[in-house]
Amino acid sequence: MNISRFFGATNREALRQVRLALGPDALIISNRRVNGGVEILATDQTSLPDGLAEQIAAQEAAAAASQPPVTMRNAYRRPEMPPAASAPQYPGQPGVPQYPGAGMPQRPATPAPGNAQRPGPGMPGSGNLQRPGAPAVQPPAPSQGMPQRPMGAPSHQGLPPSGLRAPAGFQPGITPAQMPHSQGQMPHPQGQMPRQQAAAPAAGLRQPPAMGLNPAAAAVSSALGGQAASPGTDVLGAIDHLQGVLESRIDELLWGSQLRRAPQAITLFQTLLGFGFSTALLRAMLTRLPENLGAKAAFQWVRSELIRTLPVLESEDVLFAPGAAIALVGPTGVGKTTTVAKLAARCVKRLGPENVVLLTTDTYRIGAHEQLRIYGQMMRVPVHVVQDGAELRRILASVGRHQTILVDNVGISQRDRYVSEQAAMLAQAGREISRLLVLNASSHGDTLDEVARSYTNDGGTPLRGCIITKVDEATRLGASLDTAIRYQLPVCYISDGQKVPQNLAFLSASELVDRALVKPQQSQALYAPSEADFAALMSVAKPAEETPEEQEKKRRQLLPQLLTVAGGMGDAVDVSDIENACAEIDDDLLASETWALWRGYFKGEITDTIQALGIHLLRAAQNEFVSQQGDYIMAVHDQIALREADNRTSGRLRATVLCNQRGTPWASPYQQLTLADGWRASDGSSALQAPGSVEALLDQISWVADAMPGLPVLHVFDQSSQAVWRAVSAAGAAWISPCPATTKIYEDGCATTVGAASKVLDYHPVGALADLLDLADIQGVERGRLVVWVAVHAVELVSRQAGTLPVLLVAARVVDREQGTVLRTVHGLSHATTISVTSERLAMALLVSAEQKSALRLAARWWPMLAPRQWADASQKRAMTAVQVGFATWHALQNTHTPMLRKALYGLAGTQKPTQLAAVSAMMKLFTLKDMTV
Repeated sequence: MNISRFFGATNREALRQVRLALGPDALIISNRRVNGGVEILATDQTSLPDGLAEQIAAQEAAAAASQPPVTMRNAYRRPEMPPAASAPQYPGQPGVPQYPGAGMPQRPATPAPGNAQRPGPGMPGSGNLQRPGAPAVQPPAPSQGMPQRPMGAPSHQGLPPSGLRAPAGFQPGITPAQMPHSQGQMPHPQGQMPRQQAAAPAAGLRQPPAMGLNPAAAAVSSALGGQAASPGTDVLGAIDHLQGVLESRIDELLWGSQLRRAPQAITLFQTLLGFGFSTALLRAMLTRLPENLGAKAAFQWVRSELIRTLPVLESEDVLFAPGAAIALVGPTGVGKTTTVAKLAARCVKRLGPENVVLLTTDTYRIGAHEQLRIYGQMMRVPVHVVQDGAELRRILASVGRHQTILVDNVGISQRDRYVSEQAAMLAQAGREISRLLVLNASSHGDTLDEVARSYTNDGGTPLRGCIITKVDEATRLGASLDTAIRYQLPVCYISDGQKVPQNLAFLSASELVDRALVKPQQSQALYAPSEADFAALMSVAKPAEETPEEQEKKRRQLLPQLLTVAGGMGDAVDVSDIENACAEIDDDLLASETWALWRGYFKGEITDTIQALGIHLLRAAQNEFVSQQGDYIMAVHDQIALREADNRTSGRLRATVLCNQRGTPWASPYQQLTLADGWRASDGSSALQAPGSVEALLDQISWVADAMPGLPVLHVFDQSSQAVWRAVSAAGAAWISPCPATTKIYEDGCATTVGAASKVLDYHPVGALADLLDLADIQGVERGRLVVWVAVHAVELVSRQAGTLPVLLVAARVVDREQGTVLRTVHGLSHATTISVTSERLAMALLVSAEQKSALRLAARWWPMLAPRQWADASQKRAMTAVQVGFATWHALQNTHTPMLRKALYGLAGTQKPTQLAAVSAMMKLFTLKDMTV
């Protein structure tokens, strides 16, 4: 009988070689761990004595027919211990001791390097399947049987030479399908039964295969002079299978129940799949989605959950402790070398070049170590090239304990057996090395999962965290964050470009999540499910109706709070009005974001920085713009004076508000606050003296341009100065600015004023205002009674120093169609050559700018109602909250899409024409009621 030897990094790889060489009917003689992997000795079934195969088949059929059905009595009956000399025993069998020296002869074995800490899935355990008493088959020496290759070279696995003869007296073992549940056997895939169990009849459970040698193995052993083992009872596989089926079924029931209770989970599921998150993470998260949440509130809940579960590096100081050794690992082409250079630049800036050492093990890729040497020369940092593990230990021993070491490793495919060898080399380097996994953000989610699983279970030291690279090339960041959440790999940095050291960012969890939840503009989601794909899911997700008892309980909880907060005006508003208003808050972008910000400020629970809050609001507005598929975003820049509760002037507030082209405000992501102690902006910049009006406005415009590159934006600001207009035009921004009638302009080379020129223009009506504006009224008059006449004419601005600037003169008159009176006339100048905008839209922008001044006055009313906090950036957060709540209050009273909010505010204020103070008080009551009833 010819016995062949097969070697692989894992059981799976070795068995694959057996199947390729000997076919699926090969007989496994032994399976043991050797240095660097797994060794399997196998033989071809055709080499057995004549008639032995038929004898094995007959004994298997007879044994299967004689097995009784499994019952609760005999399933857990302890099998009788076989005689000591009747059959060989293996670790993992019932009744066999699991510690060395008990029940079987022991043979010293050397485990694979690095695998002692954490064996990976699919790696063989410590069990030895060789027959006791048989001579050990030692692996050949490296120089004889295993060709050596350089440290940096990737492995090329091929079929090992077959035809190895067994030693004298060696006896075969069992086939792969008949292997017992020992540590040396590959586990069954989750939720699947072994082959013998899967072949059982459906009428009832049959007795599982014996835990010892099955009939086939017994027949082989008997034919070759061995002793057969007594059959045992193996119900563990069946129990594991039933447990998996039950868990899967329970998970499906919980998921279906959640879809019926919270149908908005379907929309969130579809949206988050489009962002790149996995179904496993979404199902686990959305099963906890609270009921009775609107679309916007549910999205905010998901954002908060992602921020809470996403692990991030607490501080760069934790990573770059004195004497730290950091190694980057990952597949080929993910940007490890460039990232090492960026990290080295940060270390040099923090510690100095004399305290930083660079190492590279990449001797396989052409020019890899030369690239790192160039970076090292630029930073005056020594670079060492490592050839093997001994050289790595020698270099690390020569490096001072106070010096920081950065190791650039060769890129290895997650399917290469050299992954475990590299992990073992780093684990045995003689110095603790923190490994960071480099994830390519542009890779598919399944690829990232395979990479993380392979490097997490490679047998080396646990991964310290991850670095996400190529963010600038990825359309979605969700898959990378999903992988970090599921494998609990703290995100240390993200790399969004090739520049060293600029394109490496240390971000908080909220900033990372906000980046991941941005909808790509003008891109078709080819790999995300559409509404049609979710039609079947929607059909089973009917919202469950509340019972009358539940509704009455909710009313009893809300009514006393309502009467208390409303201050005796309970007759003006009822419980249903408050419920409808709270639901509308959850569905409206501005209202939902404002309520979350207001709630966090009042409870003192805002943990994000002011920069992170601004970026979040900006991304929310950007997503809304992409969803509505508008032509451009309107950025309104204005300012207001602030007063404290004692009517004392405290400072000045400039705010940027992002709106859609119909005038609906979305968010105010950027503010500039001037107080007695200095000037601060919400992007983190500050100064002792506030900049001039031109510089401040240019700062607002440039912030929007940098934060939303490539998006069409129309800037609206109320600063009638040629210096401002020319500076904004020179910056390449599209703008329109209200101006007084006395503004000097030139028409056909002749000087005139805006008021004089507008009197002789040809006006035309814009048609239905409902198609152009979301404002419910203008100048306190209902929109349905109004008509707007618009005129546009090309004029020039002339300056002796700056020359001529062509602009458009825009004039709009608001007329009461019933009485024929002109309620408002607005003039403005525009230079909007970089975007596509009609004259009617320009006129609407002027009207929106005029109406939103009352929103800023409401923000100034909110300022003294927000108690100062002791945070480092408390004043900026106070300003952002005041602007958000002020605009949310104005939006609730003026927008046509918030009728329930308007009705609730009118009821809480006790009048349909509330003053500014009454409107602020009513909004405060409504927010308090919502907070008490969540």
